[in-house]
Amino acid sequence: MSAPAPAPARPLRRDVAAALLVLVVWVVPISQGAIQAAPATWWPTVVRDLGSISCLFRHRPESVSYFFIQVLRDGRREWEPIDERAMFPMEPFGYRSRFDRFMERFGAKHEASRLDLARWVAARDRELNPTRAPVVAVRFLAGAQKIDPARPPTGHWQKPAPTPQTVRVLSSHDLRATEGTGER
Repeated sequence: MSAPAPAPARPLRRDVAAALLVLVVWVVPISQGAIQAAPATWWPTVVRDLGSISCLFRHRPESVSYFFIQVLRDGRREWEPIDERAMFPMEPFGYRSRFDRFMERFGAKHEASRLDLARWVAARDRELNPTRAPVVAVRFLAGAQKIDPARPPTGHWQKPAPTPQTVRVLSSHDLRATEGTGER
């Protein structure tokens, strides 16, 4: 008589937990992305990134958003535009800079993100332009350009010049404040 066959090994709890994590964090969002062109907005950003399907566009955008930075220098009263090409030299997203991508993703929604960026802009401007008056305030402007389906954009897209009719102030941050809070 032969020995009884050993019982199949039960999966370890950590293996089951890992499988559930992969299922919930990757398989479910990617399946939803395959059906809806992207995971739902209620998923956390990192999960949406993992579950996005590249080059699958079922819905065309209605407009293109764009952003600007203006600074106020010590002793001046006029806001001046910052040279985005010097401040953000990389353009890893086509003709849009890392600033545009940051603002689209986080900055337009979160005041704290804009305040952090304002502080960085002032410090970076000081490094790039040590002889100019220091930046004491930073403000962020946002605009959107409608896309006309009858005349779709062609060629190299450029941000339109900011005018009071085409942009709005997202926030202004006075960096002279000791608390470091931004004002709207």
